[in-house]
Amino acid sequence: MIVSDTEKFVFIHNPKCAGMSCHNTLLPYDTRDNLFFEWRPVNDAGKILDLAHITPFQMRRFFPKAFEEVQGYLKFVFVRDPYQRFMSAVSQHLKLGTGHMRNAILSDPEAFYRVAAAFALQALKLHAVENDHKLVHFRPQVHFANLDGARWADEVLKLEQAGSLAASPVSRWLPGMAEANRTGGFAAQGYEPERLGEAALAVLSAFYARDFETFGYDRR
Repeated sequence: MIVSDTEKFVFIHNPKCAGMSCHNTLLPYDTRDNLFFEWRPVNDAGKILDLAHITPFQMRRFFPKAFEEVQGYLKFVFVRDPYQRFMSAVSQHLKLGTGHMRNAILSDPEAFYRVAAAFALQALKLHAVENDHKLVHFRPQVHFANLDGARWADEVLKLEQAGSLAASPVSRWLPGMAEANRTGGFAAQGYEPERLGEAALAVLSAFYARDFETFGYDRR
């Protein structure tokens, strides 16, 4: 997240939606001394959050003063097709292992899709995703755009629709940001969800049901 008190905006950093490209472009506007970045403990019990990807609920709970201060600011977030985002999150999660292991899996598309499908079937559990900062990239996107069941973000921009940014007031802070699935390697043209198999797709469709419904993406 980036808060700009001079420009009066809040960039909500939804994981795996060109967030670092946005973050780097918006960093000169940050007036909170990079407060909302990196993994940090946020209470006396040592609870750690990934503050770059803090949600409105977490901001209100752990940073109530900052939360109140931004109520009148323009709050914006990018969202992405849930299947594509999930597989990008798997690729990101592999960085927690060794580079050798990650490269071995990403160099073999069949191996990658098997790993991604197994993760969906065995590890995609709501309690873990909501409470483990290392799994933040898998958190449903509604957690970033909504608060208490209502829309908190003023602008919700689809990553796949370049025109949505051009028509938004956000464009003045993100000039030249393109359509931007910035995935590299074999997935540069987009992942292939059908390669996950029917069982894994069913799990993803259920786990991210609110994302599909809220943001208008098609379920398989």
